Amino acid sequence: MNEKELAKECDRILETKKFRDYPGAKNGLQVSHGRQVKKIGWAVDADMESIRKAGKEKVDFLVVHHGLFWGSSALDRKIRAKRIREAKRLGVAIYSSHLPLDAHPELGNSIGLLRALGLGKWKRKRFGRAMGREIGYKVEGGSMRLGELVKRLALLRSGHAGRVGSFAGLASRVKVVAAGSVVCRRIGIVTGGFGDLDQVVKAGLDTLITGEADYPTEVKAKELRINLILGGHRETEKYGARELARTFL
Repeated sequence: MNEKELAKECDRILETKKFRDYPGAKNGLQVSHGRQVKKIGWAVDADMESIRKAGKEKVDFLVVHHGLFWGSSALDRKIRAKRIREAKRLGVAIYSSHLPLDAHPELGNSIGLLRALGLGKWKRKRFGRAMGREIGYKVEGGSMRLGELVKRLALLRSGHAGRVGSFAGLASRVKVVAAGSVVCRRIGIVTGGFGDLDQVVKAGLDTLITGEADYPTEVKAKELRINLILGGHRETEKYGARELARTFL
C-alpha cells in the first residue's frame, strides 16, 4: 500500500478521529512521498537525527509520537522546514500520533510501560485525563516496594531490563520524590509529562509514575505524601510507535 493508505489504516487502529489533541500534535500523515511503502520504522521524535537514520536504513514510512508541528516561533518554523525538506529528500514519509498513541489499550505508551514494569497482572482502570480522554492507568491489587519500582524503571531506561545485576549506578537516571509509603499499592502510570496531582489525590493513589513533571508539582507531591517517579519524557514514550510499526511487519 502507499503511505496515504497506510496512514488511514493507522488512524483506524488508533481511532484518531475520536481524540481532541493539543494544537501542535496534528495527528496523521505529516510528510508524504507518493510511493508504495516498502519498509516501516519508528522513533519517538521526528527530529533530524531520526529522519536521517530512517533514510540511511531505507525506511520510507516513519511512525513517530512527537511530530513536526510543535512550536510556532520563527526558529521553530525554520527547524521544521529543514526537517521536512530532509524527509522529502530521503523519501521518508512521516506519520505522527500523540494522545491516541498514548491511550491505545494494546499498542499504547502507557500500557506498554505498565507491562514492562511487570504490573500487567494487577487490576487496572483508566486514569490520567488529558484533553478530555484518559490516556494512562491506575493499578492496584498488589504491592511493590518503591525501591523495586525505581529499579525496574531505571533498568528499562538504560536498556538493560533483563540484566538483574546491572542496577548499580543506574538509579540516578530516574528522578524520585520519595514522599509516600515505601510499599506502593495504588499506582498511576501516565507516560510523557503529567503532573495533575488533583487527579492523583482524587484517585487515591500513593505513587505516580510518569516521564517528567515541573518543580511546583515535585514540591506539592512532598506535601501530599505522594511518591513521584520520573523516568524521562522520551524514555517512557518509546512503546507506542514501536508497537504500531510492528503491527505492519
